Amino acid sequence: MLRKIFSIASIALLLVGSGALVGFTFEAESNATFSSLDVDVVEIDGVFFVDAESVRQAILRRDSIVGSPIKDFSLQELKGWIKEIPAVDQVNVYPGLDRTLRVDVTQRKPLARWHSTETGSAMYIDTKGDSLPLSPHYTARVPVIHASNFASAQHGFRLVELTHEDPIWSAFIDQIEVNEAGELLIIPRIGAARIKVGNLDELNQQLDNLIVFYREQIARGNLNAYKHIDLSFEGQVVAQRYY
Repeated sequence: MLRKIFSIASIALLLVGSGALVGFTFEAESNATFSSLDVDVVEIDGVFFVDAESVRQAILRRDSIVGSPIKDFSLQELKGWIKEIPAVDQVNVYPGLDRTLRVDVTQRKPLARWHSTETGSAMYIDTKGDSLPLSPHYTARVPVIHASNFASAQHGFRLVELTHEDPIWSAFIDQIEVNEAGELLIIPRIGAARIKVGNLDELNQQLDNLIVFYREQIARGNLNAYKHIDLSFEGQVVAQRYY
């Protein structure tokens, strides 16, 4: 009987002790504060518009983080602070088990640079076709589109979209001129000719014709003999020489 009473008493004490321990742990966790801040910026294709230190400073201008209560901290508000950096794409924030606030950031990627022929201003165009301000710290090596306004630049941007994953044509296209009618002229990195592009729905055929033409001219050694090449005629390459 005494043994049974002792066992019951032991269990009761164990339950009380466990409850106190859980209560203490809960109280400690509810009062937990961040001990550090860890920022990681994912590099994409050598793009360096955003670095970890600039993200860190954007956060620390609003909150010191270290010592901030975890349970009261707004991760959504923190995302908003980071999103104010123009070149930031996606943000993922979460508290680690070691009470470190972890921030993972991805960057927007520019595909082209638009130069306004009216105002002289310039900006990048990212993979979604949206404008992206220039950076004072980094210059992306992308084709330049010369157009009077951003809407006109979209005609040239479509050409960039269709060719940027092809190593030959992405290396070939240096600049694109867009006239008021939306017609495109390619300024290549090799040769002196301006190349008129026709219907972009037939772009693959036009580029196939162009590369055949270039190979023939390179073989003859007169690549710089032409000032204008027109791909807009179906199945043809019409070239005008310098006289």
